[in-house]
Amino acid sequence: MDVDETANNTPMRVEELWFADSGFVVQAGQSLFRVSGAVLAARSSVFKDMLAFTQPPDAETIDDCPVVKLLDSAEDVTCFFRAIFDSSFFEPYPSKVTFDNALSIARLSHKYSVDYLLRRALVHLSYDFPTTLSSFDADTTYSTNMIDMLDDNVYIPPYIALVQLARQVNALWMLPMAFYRLASANKEVIRQVWDCQMFSHHTARLGDDDRLVFVTCSALFAGLETKAMRFLHPTDESATCKGGDKCNAARLSAIAEAQDSIAKAEGPDPLYICFSSLIWDALSKRCCTHCYKCLKSAHEQARQLIWDELPTICGLPPWADLEKMKVEAVKV
Repeated sequence: MDVDETANNTPMRVEELWFADSGFVVQAGQSLFRVSGAVLAARSSVFKDMLAFTQPPDAETIDDCPVVKLLDSAEDVTCFFRAIFDSSFFEPYPSKVTFDNALSIARLSHKYSVDYLLRRALVHLSYDFPTTLSSFDADTTYSTNMIDMLDDNVYIPPYIALVQLARQVNALWMLPMAFYRLASANKEVIRQVWDCQMFSHHTARLGDDDRLVFVTCSALFAGLETKAMRFLHPTDESATCKGGDKCNAARLSAIAEAQDSIAKAEGPDPLYICFSSLIWDALSKRCCTHCYKCLKSAHEQARQLIWDELPTICGLPPWADLEKMKVEAVKV
């Protein structure tokens, strides 16, 4: 068998993962990998069990090496094997990785029980799906932003693929933020969610239960935008206010600005609906110092209350429980 031929449907060597001194060949799709069975067995209990089986006399071989065929995509296996056999390919956070590579490695690490790679992939992914509001707001020197860097035309499929992965590997702490970013009343987004089949080379489809979560989130997150603006309603009748009607007028103007933002937005974003610099610049100029300080504090409290509701809306345990789950999953 000449594995270097270029004829259609002829298996081809993946040269960067074809080690001549190794005695184990893996085929995924039309890609061939010659790798160390001993290394795979040391990393993966699944491969260890697989290699323990005695090969029958008529078993397929390539270059006198036994061949094991996997049902996974060639792209996934290439990425997974590179993470195992090339230490520089998938380094721990904060090294930069692509979303689809992290997805491939997480999926196959879970399937083949390579725990250290699964933990590493989940750490990378988790930085884009935080469990605290402070982490959500933080501007750091390095953030993966793996999904934000993707082309606008594939904005929806990555989140769907992430939801699917999170269910597979029980990484439930990433789901509230995934659904938050998916939850749009935009008809085009809804169509993409319902019709989506693939992201890159990854299967991307929401199950029936998660479609229901998506619809629920789209409706309830929109309702949270009203709650996000309540802090602007005049409530402070204390003598400490020095602006009187001017402060009340500033609040009403800010409400109008926020409502205008909602009308122009493609979907609900209650955590940021009152973040506009136009709102806060106007409030700082028109409100008295006391009222402005109270508004800032009330805004922070309102956002925290909204944040605390996100897991419940998604049908998940509270953030504290999700954070414990994350810590347990990624601990060394």
